[in-house]
Amino acid sequence: MNQHVYFNILDDQVLPFSQHLHYEYALVTHIFQDDNSTVYLAGRICDLFHEQSHTLLHLDLPAKSPDLNPIENLWGMLEQRVKLRNQHPRNLVDLRDQILSEWLKLDETWLQNLVDSLPNRIQAVIKSRCSVTRY
Repeated sequence: MNQHVYFNILDDQVLPFSQHLHYEYALVTHIFQDDNSTVYLAGRICDLFHEQSHTLLHLDLPAKSPDLNPIENLWGMLEQRVKLRNQHPRNLVDLRDQILSEWLKLDETWLQNLVDSLPNRIQAVIKSRCSVTRY
């Protein structure tokens, strides 16, 4: 990932979706959170957020730290479940439908446990001095 790829993702997908949420749900403030990866700190990226009137919040976290991001576990679980179907998606719409189908089957307890694991994740990263953890 470089700043140009990231810019295109933001400009083509993330920011339009954010604007949709703003209009659909009357959200007043947009806060976009990221870590300290140099890709996110590029001037072009900061300018884009400023132009779109989004607050950009850089967390003081290690760059590229999936240990602190439970969504990575969720994506992994969804990927496993889609693969276990043994129904290779024919196209992007089919893939989306399979992912959504598996998403709806997720156990709320598993999701809550994932969220509740965040304090332990933070402690593990601190203990490992920002190195790899079991998460």
